[in-house]
Amino acid sequence: MSRPGRPKTRVKKKLWLTITYIVLSFFAFIYLIPFLRSFVASFMTWEQASAYPPEWIPNPFTLENYLKLFRLELFPRWILNTALYAGLIVAGNIIFTSMAGYAFARLEFPGRDALFSALLALLMVPAFITLVPNYIIIYKLGLVDNILGLALLGLANVSSIFLMRQYFLSIPHDVFDAARLDGCGPVKAYFYIALPLAKPALGAVAVYQFLGAWNAFLGPLIFLRSPENFTLPVGLSFAFARSMWTEYTPIIAGSLVAAAPTIILFIVLNKYLIRGIAVTAGKG
Repeated sequence: MSRPGRPKTRVKKKLWLTITYIVLSFFAFIYLIPFLRSFVASFMTWEQASAYPPEWIPNPFTLENYLKLFRLELFPRWILNTALYAGLIVAGNIIFTSMAGYAFARLEFPGRDALFSALLALLMVPAFITLVPNYIIIYKLGLVDNILGLALLGLANVSSIFLMRQYFLSIPHDVFDAARLDGCGPVKAYFYIALPLAKPALGAVAVYQFLGAWNAFLGPLIFLRSPENFTLPVGLSFAFARSMWTEYTPIIAGSLVAAAPTIILFIVLNKYLIRGIAVTAGKG
């Protein structure tokens, strides 16, 4: 027999769950309004997009804003530059931060904890403080106005190292102890045990770093000089600053084109992102 108060408890839980979903859906819709407005405005003429009160149905429906983008001679080049830059950043972080995270989590060496604490302290240093030293280094290497030089500065990220370390700490010690008894050294354990088990964390690192690199503006603005070497965010800003357009709708269309890869990547790697965050958040 069920206890007398149990049905009421279930009703209360369902009621609170329903209220929670309604509140979350409301705030999600609020956050989506600017994106929906931009999406609709990208198919409008400038006159209709700038009308007040705002109109939500394109009349007439036009692709002219997107056609203006692809009429730009350098627009495909900006997309390729951004893809190359983001690809290098993602590949570098997957390789180097996983190695560093594994070393800090599973290897014993003098000064390990002190070095890790020093790395964490770097998270409190504002990024703009390191702009001048980084520029001097890249200038001395002869890599100013070069995508490779720009990517060199972001091949490893402290927050990604921290995330990978936390994930490797969540793997039971027994797994590595068993591998050691079978004659598996630290290097083999990294390649054959740690990496295959760290797919959720690697997916989270890939998503975070791709989003940051694809949308980066300040770094490319400072280190890249030639329009043909610009990334997409800087290129779009350059196009508007040079008065190539007298309206904002092509910029809105360009922003949506720039956002498309990040949205697709998030959808594809969403499960890895959530699993990576869930596991690393619970391990101190």
